[in-house]
Amino acid sequence: MLKVRKAIEKYSMLNPGDRVGVAVSGGADSVALLQELAMVADEYDLALFVLHLNHGIRGEESDRDETFVIELAGSMCVPADSEKISIPALREKRTGSLEDICRKERYAFFERMSQKHRLNKIALGHNLNDQTETVIMRFLRGSGLEGLKGFLPVRDGIYIRPLIDSTREEIISFLEERDIRFVTDSSNANDIHLRNRIRNILIPELKASYNVRLEENISRTADILRLEDDFILGSVREIISDWKIERGNVRIHIRKLKQLHPALQWRLIKTVLEDRSPVGNGIGYLHVKSVADLIEGLSPSASVDLPFNLRAQREYDSLIISQKKGRVPHVSRGRSPNGGQKSDFSYPVEIPGSVHIVETGGKMIFDVIDAGEGNINSDNAVFMDYNSISFPLVVRSIKAGDRIQPLGMKGTKKISELLIDEKIPKASRRSIFLLVDQKSVLWVPDLRLSDRVRITNMTEKMVKAKII
Repeated sequence: MLKVRKAIEKYSMLNPGDRVGVAVSGGADSVALLQELAMVADEYDLALFVLHLNHGIRGEESDRDETFVIELAGSMCVPADSEKISIPALREKRTGSLEDICRKERYAFFERMSQKHRLNKIALGHNLNDQTETVIMRFLRGSGLEGLKGFLPVRDGIYIRPLIDSTREEIISFLEERDIRFVTDSSNANDIHLRNRIRNILIPELKASYNVRLEENISRTADILRLEDDFILGSVREIISDWKIERGNVRIHIRKLKQLHPALQWRLIKTVLEDRSPVGNGIGYLHVKSVADLIEGLSPSASVDLPFNLRAQREYDSLIISQKKGRVPHVSRGRSPNGGQKSDFSYPVEIPGSVHIVETGGKMIFDVIDAGEGNINSDNAVFMDYNSISFPLVVRSIKAGDRIQPLGMKGTKKISELLIDEKIPKASRRSIFLLVDQKSVLWVPDLRLSDRVRITNMTEKMVKAKII
């Protein structure tokens, strides 16, 4: 047997009489998970249910997997339930990356199955190698403790990962020794996705050249970081309770905030912002830093716009975090150098979301997608490395002195000089707008993209900006 029994005991995953939904895709991990749980079912008096969601992404191969899982469950006399959806069709209607949509649909499916079959546990097939890939991927992305602790053995008291201490090699050996069949997902061999490159290229090199016990060592590090992260988060929750920080708009005394250790300050800011996001996450390093800069800055009155229509504002000795009422562009009227009427405008950008530029009649749509998903040669869209952007983004008119580092160049160039070089008529320049982050101009539509946000081999997520 694999290390499933030890993991169940170590992390207190199961109780006698549990009704367990086993997420089975048909791959090696989930098939081994089902087999292992069937072996301990009598001992724990478990009622097992096989759950399968057909995403409809790989066409006939997806249908093959569903058929395989239903037949496997039948051969083991385990009840099975499956649903078929079309993720490609959902992407036509929704914003967000393929990975995000799949995850939301998968967990929504688990919720439905939990209610239908009165399940109190959902077993997932993530293994030790998955944990290693996740930690490395988040390390490359610049994650803090929350990211580097990897995924949890038990989450929300419902989702359990009995294979978390078992390697992929051990799982394959377990199945081969017992002549147990499983199916293979062909997309796992496609190195266009960052996780696959880490799995197929980076990790084998690290193991061969540096540490053959890479998975075990990274897992141990994740365990340590998980404990430390739990302590910090627990401390922050106590502070939130003691300071009576409610779910709505909040006001925090900056002097009290500065008395905390910087680690607690940053986590408190992050937690308060995430508590006010519709998805409970989506707040990154740059967002927290922008709020911390407000606190440490010399200006007694300043503000910063954040994702999910949030705003952080400093009023002397108070930090105020509130929900903005709506997107109202700041528009002022001035005189252009040639004596004509000129419109100065600025529109905050929410991702995913859209911006309608009244002054030019243009509209931009923004989305976040996985690297490799979009056609980066599209004529009316650009793709930017998510982690190279200093959020928040703004769509605005040109200002004197605006500069951009054109794609492929080391230096910067004035926007005014760029327009002259491109022979843009003066009369047409008034309708040109820019996409700008907190550092510089990122995109002059139809003309230039900034080299700072170019897509590289390390890009994991991209911001897609499209003009319609």
